[in-house]
Amino acid sequence: MIRRSRAWDAREALPAEMRRAACGRSGKGGCLKTADRQLAGDTAPPDFHAFNQLTGTALETSRRTPEVRDALRRWHTCMAKAGFDYPAPYAAAGDKRWKTSKPTLAELATARADVTCQKSTKLVTVWAAAETHIQHRLIRQNADRLHKAKARKDRWLAAARRVLRREGRTSHQHHLSDQ
Repeated sequence: MIRRSRAWDAREALPAEMRRAACGRSGKGGCLKTADRQLAGDTAPPDFHAFNQLTGTALETSRRTPEVRDALRRWHTCMAKAGFDYPAPYAAAGDKRWKTSKPTLAELATARADVTCQKSTKLVTVWAAAETHIQHRLIRQNADRLHKAKARKDRWLAAARRVLRREGRTSHQHHLSDQ
């Protein structure tokens, strides 16, 4: 996931002229489309949307369950007693004040209070249990869609492996001829 994010960031950082050459004017053409066609042929790319959508749905649905709302309220009360006013842990973690080169004393104090409050309220345990329950239900309800997504991914990976094997043989042959 991190390597993919870095690749997308690097692509976005390209100068406009290079990005157009790589991805075409529409963002879906250029060298990228040509390379993709050579690598995977007419094999459809993996359906990451199916997985991402269900993951997001499980997270949002679990956040609204009574037990998670109660745990979040207890966490908020605990943080308020420690002198911090954040509606939820992700608000504390994502505070714009923390965009510094090194952690500040205020950031460290907030993080310590957050960890203490998460432990005392069992927020992570409660939330994980609620989300897991919802994920299992979503998996059962979307089994066909997930099987199709897996089949697409398997076909795409098989196409990529064929190219890598072919490339490996070619590189090996070139290496032997260089000796």
